[in-house]
Amino acid sequence: MITTFTGPMHSSKSETMIKYYNKIYNKDSILVFKPKVDTRDEGIIRSKGSSKYIDAICIKELEEIVNYVNEDITNIFIDEIQFMKGSVKTLLKLSIMDDIDIYCAGLNMTSEQEPFGLMPQILAISDKIINTYSSCNVCGRKAIYTYYDGNKESEVLVGDEGYMSLCRRCLRRILIRNGDNRLSKE
Repeated sequence: MITTFTGPMHSSKSETMIKYYNKIYNKDSILVFKPKVDTRDEGIIRSKGSSKYIDAICIKELEEIVNYVNEDITNIFIDEIQFMKGSVKTLLKLSIMDDIDIYCAGLNMTSEQEPFGLMPQILAISDKIINTYSSCNVCGRKAIYTYYDGNKESEVLVGDEGYMSLCRRCLRRILIRNGDNRLSKE
């Protein structure tokens, strides 16, 4: 089974995944991965809202996972999967053919409101999708969007600085106020 935790920034995706990890008694049956490009907390998965963390293997592509799998592995956890490269067929094979439960966490969309990296494919192959929500940085309502407040020098900036979680109403207000037409582009 493939389970995916997704939502905007600051919505406890990693924390939720860590809770699932902690429910598994035999830790020797688990492999944990995160993308090398995410240099925050290198080698560990940590939730900003908690002191709990999990040691992780840093990889560039999903295909690297198979190099770590042996007959004792029954669970795989992957954080920040939106940054991963490679083919999601690797995860399908591990889930279906090798009978491994896979847990993924990642942002659903970029701050420009575009599907993020491999997330559309990950969501398509997921047996279970758990949407997590944040609190709107402006009004406190349920936030489902990530917004970058400022000018980005590259398409993706790893980290939290400058990013906000927003509800639909506050995102609309900010886009109109800033004359931001990112949602008008075809």
